[in-house]
Amino acid sequence: LYLNRETLAAFDDRRLEGTIRIGTPDDYADRFLPEIMARFTRSNPRVELTVICEPTPGLVEHIKRGNLDLALVTHNDVRGQSEVVRREPLLWVTSANHATHEQETLPMAFGRPNCIWRRAAVDVLDQQNRDYRILFTSFSATVITAAVLSGLAISVLPECALRPGIDALARHISESLDNISVPVGEDPGTFDFAALAFTKLRRTKPNQILPGW
Repeated sequence: LYLNRETLAAFDDRRLEGTIRIGTPDDYADRFLPEIMARFTRSNPRVELTVICEPTPGLVEHIKRGNLDLALVTHNDVRGQSEVVRREPLLWVTSANHATHEQETLPMAFGRPNCIWRRAAVDVLDQQNRDYRILFTSFSATVITAAVLSGLAISVLPECALRPGIDALARHISESLDNISVPVGEDPGTFDFAALAFTKLRRTKPNQILPGW
């Protein structure tokens, strides 16, 4: 899967000069930044690109305060100028080499308490009256992934975060944890997780980034 071509095309303007500041959570950086940075540098050789990696809540605050020009964030009911650019399943994940998800009390690894994936997962577990305990909390996707790979915990991750050694459980909510994910809105089984939020790309109109802005 590739990033929306119109999103990348928004940067294709060799007249741009100066510095553009973008932000992304680290779990998206690993998957998306190589393409973004390569395309941007080729298309805008006179622009310095500044990149920061933080969880979505921090990036949203940076956008509001004018500290970033563009951010790739987890979509939520955040007011302001943003647009969903990618949609994919949010999956329950477990180690391919362990049966961690079969434990009676589920060990969990999540982001911080304000992480919307964490809140969504906990809501589902509570609705199903599943016993669980949160063993690891971190804003770092690397830490969450390490906990899953080692068989110490299960978690929820977007499909793009899957890698060798991690098994995805089925993608739809049911009575069994072996067939569970977190659908959102009117599109069961998918999660509006990647949205562009921008402040002042002066030479770029919103509808040049994505249609419908």
